[in-house]
Amino acid sequence: MTKRRKLLLGILIPVLIVAVFLTLFLSIVFQGHNIRVKGVGATDGGFDNVLSNIKDIVEANPRIVDIAMLGGHGVSSYNIKYGGKLGLSDVNTPLGKADPLVKGFTFRFSKTQTVDVRTLLGQGARYLQIKCSVYDGKWWAEHAILSVGLDTVIKDLLDFLQSTKGEVVLPLFEPVYLGEGGTMADLHDYIMSVTLNGKSLKDYVYYSAANTFGKEDGEGVDISELRYNDITQNGTKSGVVLLDSPDDEKLDIDAVYSSVGEFGDLFFDEDSVAFHPWHHRFDSDLLLKMIDAAAEEASKPEYADKLRVNQTQGAFNTHIEDFCDMLGDWSLIDFANKHNVRVLENKNFDKWLKAMPIVHFDFANCNNKDFNARINQKIIEYNRNLVNELLAH
Repeated sequence: MTKRRKLLLGILIPVLIVAVFLTLFLSIVFQGHNIRVKGVGATDGGFDNVLSNIKDIVEANPRIVDIAMLGGHGVSSYNIKYGGKLGLSDVNTPLGKADPLVKGFTFRFSKTQTVDVRTLLGQGARYLQIKCSVYDGKWWAEHAILSVGLDTVIKDLLDFLQSTKGEVVLPLFEPVYLGEGGTMADLHDYIMSVTLNGKSLKDYVYYSAANTFGKEDGEGVDISELRYNDITQNGTKSGVVLLDSPDDEKLDIDAVYSSVGEFGDLFFDEDSVAFHPWHHRFDSDLLLKMIDAAAEEASKPEYADKLRVNQTQGAFNTHIEDFCDMLGDWSLIDFANKHNVRVLENKNFDKWLKAMPIVHFDFANCNNKDFNARINQKIIEYNRNLVNELLAH
């Protein structure tokens, strides 16, 4: 082979490899928009009554912060579609500017749940993160991409509350954009304006006022003081503990809290009343180690009077060591389909549950290896033991 031909091959082969890689990267990774998991998970509605069916729970009357619950991360994302509109808080970000090229990528790393909120409640979820924003004068549930009207999510909550008794729901409203000059009062007022059968979420709040930021000299009830009977009227009704958490990376917190409106004292600030470290990684092995470390931290006495949330989910990030995992696992849903089972089957899961009784998942109704039924059974067993321990003392 001549030197000239060797030189040409030496140039052409790397160029060809790069071209093939970029073609695959752009057409499959960025533009491919099918989630590989088949089906939408468990939808049998078998867990409407995860708390009310526990014997003697009224007599034991556990604290809300000690009750184990299944959490759903990004429950506002179930209706996200490929090519959907980005929320205004993301339009001018690097993600927003790249969106014309990476719509498939954005879709797959925005959608975290596959079913609506009412269905997820029926699958046992009780702690529900709801990202929301204003777009063209309308309130939306979103997760980077607009999903459904926020009123749809609230009506799902109301439907569940009206059709059950003795259940506790913790909806967490996380605004990422409140409109020009918008404040938390705008969000609170809108939430309470949505009704179903003439009732709003206010009708399911059974505490008079919250110590919103958990201050020692703050007015209102501390979240650690709320008990099962307070929220459920001694097991006769289902009720809510309202949480909110304005996104401090996208909002001016002082500005948005300049007004909280008529209903602001019904909401607890999640960042103040909860331990909820977000790991922001996409490697399952690494996440399991980080969960283990979080459990050690959450077990410290200073967190005993807070909600303690085990954020198990993966997340898009820019760590180079996570890139192959994001490429191979394709989407948040696909990742959760495997990772959720690994969390549940980890040898330390019982220790984690004791330290962080709220377990927060993407694809919370995942039925791979019967995950949804098994995680609910674990939570019910934990709460039965909690009730028995309280009665024994």
